[in-house]
Amino acid sequence: MKSQKKIEVTALRLFAERGFTQTPTALIAKEAGFSEPLIFKYYKSKDQLLEYLIKTGYRRITEQNRGMLTEEDPRALIEKVIDLPYKLVEDERDFWRLQAQLMDKELISKNYQKFIHPVFELLAKAFTRLGYSQPELETYHLLLLIEGLWKKLIQVPEQDHYLLEMKNYMKSKYNLAPMLSKP
Repeated sequence: MKSQKKIEVTALRLFAERGFTQTPTALIAKEAGFSEPLIFKYYKSKDQLLEYLIKTGYRRITEQNRGMLTEEDPRALIEKVIDLPYKLVEDERDFWRLQAQLMDKELISKNYQKFIHPVFELLAKAFTRLGYSQPELETYHLLLLIEGLWKKLIQVPEQDHYLLEMKNYMKSKYNLAPMLSKP
């Protein structure tokens, strides 16, 4: 792995584990196996490193999931959106852990809104096509649940029974899948 990539992977992991402010660049360099000045060769500051990680993270996630939400059937689209946090957290747990920690930072909030805005528009159209009387509110409601879900998914074991049951519950709300029965 090239030095810059190793620094990025290490920084993302440490920022997610320890928090951004609690992770000095000296620790990133030590864990990556390089000198601290090498970090500053690539990035002018720790903040610039964070900005790079956020922007490239969203770009990477968008590329990995391109076409996932190009569903014509509104119910199928809603189902894919409900599945999305499970897939995103499984694929990029450290990235989403970092997001949750820093959501109050403008950089994070702005990039998250840019990422979620097209999903909002697609869902609103789907709910309109399905005849919901307030499609924008239904969209907002579902996206609030989705946001809460991915934040919970990063905190609990990957196969938490209640979180898996929640996915099926949300799908049943939109007549997408039968309810899971309680064990």
